[in-house]
Amino acid sequence: MVKHLAFFLFLLLPLQSFAQDGLLSAYVDRTEVSINDVFTLTLRVNAELRGTRPNIDRLQQDFELIGSSERNSFTFINGVSEQWSEFRISLRPRSTGTLTIPAFRVGNEVTTPITVTVAEAIQNSVNADDFFLISTVSKESIYVQEQLLYTVKIYFSVPFDPGAQLGAPQTENAVIQQLGNDISSQEVIDGLRYNVIERRFVLFPQRSGSMEISPITFTATVGRRRTGSIFSGQMTGGRAINLSSAAHFINVQSKPTSYPADATWLPSSNLILEENWSRSLQGLETGEAITRNLRVRAEGLNSSLLPGIQYTATETLKFYPDQPSREDLANQNGVTGIRSQGTAVVATEGGDFILPALEIAWWNTLTDSLEYASLPERILSVLPAAPITEQAPPTLPADGIEQALESSSGIGQQSDSAYYWILATSIFALAWLYSTLMWYRSKLTLKQFAAGILAPTASLKEKSSLNSNRKKLNVDAAFQEFQEACKELKLPEIRLSLLTWARLHFADNKIITLENLERHTENTDLQAIFAGLEYSLYSGNTNSENFQTGLLFQEIKRLHKQGYTLKNNTAEHYALPPLYKN
Repeated sequence: MVKHLAFFLFLLLPLQSFAQDGLLSAYVDRTEVSINDVFTLTLRVNAELRGTRPNIDRLQQDFELIGSSERNSFTFINGVSEQWSEFRISLRPRSTGTLTIPAFRVGNEVTTPITVTVAEAIQNSVNADDFFLISTVSKESIYVQEQLLYTVKIYFSVPFDPGAQLGAPQTENAVIQQLGNDISSQEVIDGLRYNVIERRFVLFPQRSGSMEISPITFTATVGRRRTGSIFSGQMTGGRAINLSSAAHFINVQSKPTSYPADATWLPSSNLILEENWSRSLQGLETGEAITRNLRVRAEGLNSSLLPGIQYTATETLKFYPDQPSREDLANQNGVTGIRSQGTAVVATEGGDFILPALEIAWWNTLTDSLEYASLPERILSVLPAAPITEQAPPTLPADGIEQALESSSGIGQQSDSAYYWILATSIFALAWLYSTLMWYRSKLTLKQFAAGILAPTASLKEKSSLNSNRKKLNVDAAFQEFQEACKELKLPEIRLSLLTWARLHFADNKIITLENLERHTENTDLQAIFAGLEYSLYSGNTNSENFQTGLLFQEIKRLHKQGYTLKNNTAEHYALPPLYKN
């Protein structure tokens, strides 16, 4: 009976000890390690202290923090539940001897300090030949802002645990970026097969002089094993591997004195300038936009360094550049920058226009010499604008004129008596005709007055209508075409029909561009709409619903109506042209 009671108390002892643990505890998986070992410190915090994390900054005085993790746990034993969080920290000692892990405080709870004995490194199963690291650079001497390739290779013949860390090259006054993903391969060296991991970087020095690239480091752990159950066991500390590459010293040269002072400094292994046009350069119409797309491609340069092309506009040749697009392509051979930009070119009158040759200076880093990427001059052949002609008013036929002349000459051949007789008869007939017209006019005027549509100077208005009726019909037809183009949201047709209407409306055949049309209006809103129309057209958006088509139509419709109202009012109130223009 006593034996059974003792055995029962023995089984309860771990549970009692576990339940009586404090709210905060700390322990390590080993208290004796070597200088290269990595061991694990575990901090266990009860849920009652949740919300406060232990401060581990003081550990860095004697230990290097390799990594950390956190997990939350829950237990329910004999009706008693418990929750806690565990913080696991991987540490590597910085020196040999006796080191102390300081006490941790969370709330009012404090852990007990832990002593760790650190011995010198001991021989183990991992030989120096099992791991080694090599770093190389593409050049020992380069120009400022020239591309420098930095390659690091890790050779290993035994596997290492996940979580290995490879640093990046460090230096001052340089832009550094990694090129692509790591490359895995195998190599045989001295009869031994190694797995190889290769990583490449590109550096762009920003200042001339001596540049030092610090050694790059590789840290890994070999030989960590899991003890106990695969579900509840813990990882034992493994042997740490620390590798460092050699330092590199680079001579960074300044820009050569032979390089043009006013040109952008472009050190590259290859630079290409290309172009393409939206259509043929021949047979362009006045006011028609043609787009020139320029593309600069440079190996070993970022696109942000590539310059744009500046055009000089004239009164007869306008340029509308689009926003440039930039692209950087990275591969194992370095960086390739691409800059593309389209520019719309518009001639405001006919003729041949010469676009000067283009060239971009660059420094060939392969031949160490100055070169130029160039394009020859281009000639734009533009047809003159077709004049707007109106139908001539009806004229008397030539044979009618001759008959009238013959009739008048026949009168001179009559006798004097007949002449006086005809003259008297003509005077009588004219008097009778005049009386009849005056009677009819007075009768018509009374009717118009009674109907409320009296026109004070109807004869002048009728005369003005005869002279402008045909033009009014042409303007109305042009406005209808403009209205249809606005409904279809086709920007080229909108622009063409608008200019056609404007030439008729303002009686100015020189209106061939929107800029010409702006001179006839002081409406700043309308001028802003014209600018938006040109930008949409010359940027390639020829069928855009984002353009303010409705606003443009309303403004032109208002001008269209105002134009006729002004002409009609002028004809009604002035029997003679005014002496001074308003």
